[in-house]
Amino acid sequence: MDLQSFNPWWKSGNVSPEFTGRKRKIFNEIVRYVDKRQIVLFTGLRRVGKTTLMYQIIDGLLRKDVKPYNIMYFSFDEMRYDLEEIIKQYETEVLQEDISKKKVYLFLDEIQKLEGWPSKVKLLYDANPKLKIFLTGSAQITMWQGTRESLAGRFFDFMIKPLDFEEYLDFKEAGIDKHREKIFEKDLKRHMAVFLKTGGFIEALDMEEPVLRKYLKESLLERVIFVDIPQTFKLDLPELLMKLLTITASRPGFYLDYKNLSNDLNIDQRTIANYISYLEYALFLQKLYNYSPNLLTSEKKVKRLYPCNTAFTLALNPQAELPAVLEQFFVNSLDAKFFLKTPQKEEIDIIHAHDNIVLPVEIKIKAKIGMDDVKTLFKFLEKNKLKKALLVTLDTETKFEKEGLLIDAIPYWKYWSIREKAI
Repeated sequence: MDLQSFNPWWKSGNVSPEFTGRKRKIFNEIVRYVDKRQIVLFTGLRRVGKTTLMYQIIDGLLRKDVKPYNIMYFSFDEMRYDLEEIIKQYETEVLQEDISKKKVYLFLDEIQKLEGWPSKVKLLYDANPKLKIFLTGSAQITMWQGTRESLAGRFFDFMIKPLDFEEYLDFKEAGIDKHREKIFEKDLKRHMAVFLKTGGFIEALDMEEPVLRKYLKESLLERVIFVDIPQTFKLDLPELLMKLLTITASRPGFYLDYKNLSNDLNIDQRTIANYISYLEYALFLQKLYNYSPNLLTSEKKVKRLYPCNTAFTLALNPQAELPAVLEQFFVNSLDAKFFLKTPQKEEIDIIHAHDNIVLPVEIKIKAKIGMDDVKTLFKFLEKNKLKKALLVTLDTETKFEKEGLLIDAIPYWKYWSIREKAI
C-alpha cells in the first residue's frame, strides 16, 4: 500500500495550506486534548471538515517540531486494508523501529469502514502507552455495535457539526454586530435564507442552484445512502433509505407511525424501524420524543422525525415553505429532544430540557401573533410549575404575561437573542 501518498510531510516537512483551511472555534477546544493519553474521536456528517481538522492538528504538531516520520495519517474511505498490516508497514518503512518505542501520532480517517475496528483500536491503544490516536467517523459510531463499551475510558468524543449560523456569518465576513441585531435585520434575513439552503457545509457556502442541490444530493446524501450505510450494515434495500429521507423532507416533523409507513410502502414495520435507525446513525434524521417528566413514558409515546439539516430538506423538497423549514432549523440548532402533544391535541414544537431547566419553545412564522397563539404555552407553564416560555415569530417582538408567567416573542432572525433565552 502507498502510505507516502497519505503523508506528504514525510518528504516536505509540512502540511500544504490547501489541506489546512480555516480554523473553526472547536479547534481551540480540541487542541487541549492533543497531549492526553486518551484517543480523540471526531464524529459527524460527511463534508463537515473532520479530515481538515486532522490536517490542522498535524500542521500544529509539525510546527512544534514533532518529527514528520512520527506522524502517520491513513484513510479507510476507499482503502480496504487491515490495521495491523498498515502499522507493520509504517514501522518497517518509516519509523524503522517498533511503534511502542517512541511518541507517535496516528490519524485514522473514516474508521467505521474498518471491520471490527473497536477491538483493533483497543488492542493498539492498550499495547502502546506512548501512542496518541485520532479517529474520525462519518456517523454516530459511538452509539452502535458496542463501541462505547469496548472503548470505555479510552477516548474523548467530539461531534463535528456543520457551521452554525454565527460561524457561517464569520466565514462569510458578514460584519454583523450581534449586540445590535435590529440594525442588521435585512442582512440577517438575507444571510439566514442562504444558510438554510447551504446548511453550514463549508464547501457549499458560495454555491448556487443547480450546483448546490447536485452537491448535496450526490456528494452527501447518495454517497452515504447507497455506499456508506450498505457497506456498514449489509442492507438489501438502500433505496428504502432514500425513500424514508425524502418522506421526512417532504413533511419535516411528521408524526412517526410505523404501521402507516408499512402500509404505504408495503414493507414490514420492523424493517422500516431498522432503516430509520440507520438514518439516525448516519446523522441524517433527528427523532423527537413526546415530552414527559418520566423518560420511560416519553420512549413509549408518539415520536416526530426531522431531517438533521435544512439543506437536506431543501435539496429534496425545494418547495418546502419557510415556516416548516424554520421550525426544523430551530429543532436542529437547539438540538431538541422533545416536543409536546397532549391527548387533547395541544402541541408545542420543542420542549427544551437542559441541565434541569425546562423551556417550552413554539415556532409561529406568520404575520400576526395574538393570545390564541400562546394559550398552550401558558397551560404547559402552569401545569409544570414553570415561569418562562419562548415564542419564535416572523417579525413580532413582544412579551405575553399572565399571573407571573412570561412568554418572550422574538423574531426568528434575532439569532443571538433566541439562543440567549434558549441555551
